[in-house]
This record gives sequence, structure tokens and C-alpha cells, in this order.
Amino acid sequence: MRASMITARRPATSALLPLVGTAALLVLFSTLSPYFLDPTNLQNLVNDASTLLLCAFGMTLVILVGEIDLSVGAVCSLLTIVFASLLTIGLAWPFAALVVLMVGVGISAINGVISVIGRVPSFIVTLGTMSIATGASYLLTGSIALPITDEAFFSALYFGTFLGLPVPTYLVAGALIAVRIFQTRSALGREFVAVGMNSEAARLSGINTARTRIVAFLLMGLLVGGGAVLAAARLGSGAPNSFPTLTLDVIAAVVI
Repeated sequence: MRASMITARRPATSALLPLVGTAALLVLFSTLSPYFLDPTNLQNLVNDASTLLLCAFGMTLVILVGEIDLSVGAVCSLLTIVFASLLTIGLAWPFAALVVLMVGVGISAINGVISVIGRVPSFIVTLGTMSIATGASYLLTGSIALPITDEAFFSALYFGTFLGLPVPTYLVAGALIAVRIFQTRSALGREFVAVGMNSEAARLSGINTARTRIVAFLLMGLLVGGGAVLAAARLGSGAPNSFPTLTLDVIAAVVI
């Protein structure tokens, strides 16, 4: 009886540890700097973390089905360049953002098809995509950052607030809720877990494992595209190699 009670407490304790750690860090940083809890600083922190969080949501789905994507940082840089280029030719930012989302989905679709249908490990496929995206970024820009001067875009996605909170906060929260509901309440989301735990057993159970894996990559591309748009608002430009550590940061966020 006592052993079972201790075992039951462990999941609850594990769930509380990240919250306790976050609270401790907030107290520590607010003590070290009087400016840490300043609303402007908190807004900057949210804006800085929004790209990482969106990409981490996508990576969670990819890892859930037993795959990996090493091209996140390079693709995100490329998509900021695409976005800046579209604004430069006069396209309104909402339409440019939509194009970026579609390009992100397209790149991930290629990754998924080659990996799943071609039976090439996603580690190898996305490593190649990383190199291609990096090269394309330098070719498109000539190694020079493309500035973004659309004030309406900055007002909407960087300086914009609603009820005192930055707009990216709502976008990230909405994405988190959508991914959580998809993962836990939809049949396809539960198939993700089944495929990741035992792909062969899932296939024998009637699950289309190839479709499930490709959908995970598509959702990854959509979220990376959204992250790239928010990153463009934060950086004010599209530039090659803007996120050299983003891939590792995203993987670390998922694992932690």
C-alpha cells in the first residue's frame, strides 16, 4: 500500500518540478535585476521565445512518430528571407506570411516523402535539407541581410498588444492549445503516439503509418513557417544563418 502511494505521487511531483524551477528562476532574475519584470523586458522575452516555442511544438510531433528534423534553423532562416523578399516586391504582409507558411509546408513535405516513401532516415534527409536551405539563403541574399520596412507588419506582430500582452503570446498559446487538442483528442493524434511507440504494431493494427509520419512533417513545416514570420518581426530582416543554434535549442526544449 505504502509503495503504491509513493509511486502515485511521483508523476505529480515530476509535473510540478518544471513549474517550481521556472518560479525559482523568475525570483532569482527579478532579484538580480530591477528591470527583469519590466513590461517591456517581458514583452521582449516573449517575442524572443515565440519562434523557439512554435518550432518546438512541431518538433514534438515529429519526434512523437519516431522521426527527427535537423533542418529547422536553416529552413527558418530561409523562410525569413522569402518573407522579406515578398515584402520588398510590394506584397502585403498577411499574404507574404501565407506564402511563407505554404513554403514551409512544402519543404517539410519533401522531407517527409523522401524519408517515409523513399525509406531514407529522416536524420540524413533533413541534414541534406539543412545544407540546401543554407546554400539557398546565401545565394538569394548574396550574404547580405534583406531589411524589412513594413511598419504595419511590425505594428501587428512585434509592437502590437492585446489586453496588455504581446500578440505573439496569443499566437503561441493558440498553437499550443491546438497541438495539445490534436495530440490528445483526435484519432490521428493518438495514431502519432502508436506509431512512435511501435510502428510495426501500429501498421498491423490498421494504421497508415506512412501517412501519419508525413502529416507530422507537414505540421512541422506549418509551425516552422509561423515561427519564421515571428522571427522576421523580431529581427527586422531576413538573413542567412540567423539561427545557428535553433535546431539544438528546439530539440532540447522538446526533451526537457
